[in-house]
Amino acid sequence: MASRSRNALPVFEEWYDGAVSGQRPCNGPRACGVAGCAELLVKVYHMQARLCPAHMKCSAVLRRGVPQRWCGHCRKFHALEAFSGSRRYAPADLALGSPTI
Repeated sequence: MASRSRNALPVFEEWYDGAVSGQRPCNGPRACGVAGCAELLVKVYHMQARLCPAHMKCSAVLRRGVPQRWCGHCRKFHALEAFSGSRRYAPADLALGSPTI
C-alpha cells in the first residue's frame, strides 16, 4: 500500500478504460479500486463492486472527494451520514428493501 498520513482515508479511483458505455472488459483479473491497493479480486461479488474484502469493510473510503461507505444491502456507496454508527447498511435502504415473506 502507498504511504499516507494516519488520518487519511483510502481513495477509491473511478475507472474508465475507453470501453463503449455499458460494456466492461472481461479479460484478466481485476484489482481493488482503492488507490495503492493491488489485491486481486477473486469472487464475483468483489469484482462487481471493484472492492477487496478489506476495503469493503472499511469504515470510510474517499470517493469523488467525499467520505463514503459501502452499503452491503444495495451494493452502492453512500455518504457517511446515511449510516447509523458503524453499520454497513443505510437505514433508508432497509426501509425501501424487499418485503418479508
